[in-house]
Amino acid sequence: METGERGKSGTALRNSLWNLLFRVVSSTDFAHIAWTTVLRGACLSYFREPIDELPLSDNDASRLALKNLFFDLPDHRLYDLFEFFLQDDHAGLKEMDRKLIRRGLNDLLEREGANVRLYHDRFRPFQDVLGFDEVAQAVETVRLFDMAAAQRHMETAVAYLSRRPEPSFREAIRESVLAVAAVAREVAAREVRKGEEEAPLVVGSVAHAAAAGIPPDLSRGIDLLLRRAHVLSGLPIDGVDSPSGEGPVDPREAHFLVVFASSLIVYLKR
Repeated sequence: METGERGKSGTALRNSLWNLLFRVVSSTDFAHIAWTTVLRGACLSYFREPIDELPLSDNDASRLALKNLFFDLPDHRLYDLFEFFLQDDHAGLKEMDRKLIRRGLNDLLEREGANVRLYHDRFRPFQDVLGFDEVAQAVETVRLFDMAAAQRHMETAVAYLSRRPEPSFREAIRESVLAVAAVAREVAAREVRKGEEEAPLVVGSVAHAAAAGIPPDLSRGIDLLLRRAHVLSGLPIDGVDSPSGEGPVDPREAHFLVVFASSLIVYLKR
């Protein structure tokens, strides 16, 4: 998305993002003050720029000033700016504007071949539809069933995978492994009879939850993949740190393991 000279066009994706913002804000700007409001809010709370010399008495000049700031941003900060617009009341956008931006963003991102999609006002990594849907469904599953620990770990895993400009792949794997452990413990707890000991917290396996109806062959396959994720996560195994928890992590494998953990969470809860 490098833009070169200020104010000139960038790549198709950057141009399309600006055009979406421009169309939405301008279409509802009946009082002709929207751009001055957005510029002031963005400079105060996002760019942290001084506002005493901003052209806040001129709506069109404010739009051009914001456009210059927009096209000067590095790639990852551009996504941060849209998250700010959608979430922060200091951004100065009307709620109708936010709804219109939300409605148009994912179609735009798909059309331009972007590697992210908007989900709950956050840009999340996007490899394919199935993987994206599985991770989203896992987040919704642990929230729906009020599983505080699993929800915390799953949302943190997605945040690590979405970190800009460089994702934290090992940390994302670690958090997804812990989310699976929390869900498996709850599933196993349903099978524990009254008077028996509390269901154990087991990291890297779902064998203790197999009584919930996981076929033996499937359970063994699941455990093999979980073991791999456990090794790469950096979490201790049997009290010993794994050497594989120190080297670089292949991004493709990290995405695969997080999606696998997400699918497993949905499967276990069903």
